[in-house]
Amino acid sequence: MTPVHSEPSPVTPRDEIGFRKIYSDLVRNQKITTIFRPGERTCNLNKGFCEEEIVDIKIIDKVGADWATLPPETISFNQKAQILSVDNREIGSLVVDDFRGSSPDIFDKQSLVYNLGVIYNLSPSELADDCIVTKTTFIYL
Repeated sequence: MTPVHSEPSPVTPRDEIGFRKIYSDLVRNQKITTIFRPGERTCNLNKGFCEEEIVDIKIIDKVGADWATLPPETISFNQKAQILSVDNREIGSLVVDDFRGSSPDIFDKQSLVYNLGVIYNLSPSELADDCIVTKTTFIYL
């Protein structure tokens, strides 16, 4: 298993899930219930969530930059969610059912790799089949 470089963010709280504006209608309508993040992010590790934890859902207005210690700016939106599961998985082991509840642009391994690459500025080699991602599922409260 190849680890993916994932430093904890110095500028965003650990107990938040941030979504970009393109996903705002899906979030407001509670359609997204599964997210993936690169690296091992289990309970309290690298800003990982804990099962049954209550978190804040945020919609990002202006993207921040951890490397510049610049936090994102969010839209006024109040939504809580409860974490159901947090699982570390090799990208190559993911199957179609793993993407149930994801945004419509993440439906298989290739689309996941592309999206994580864009969001986290990772190369395809940093998201190979033996690389670890954390799959998190949640319900809206």
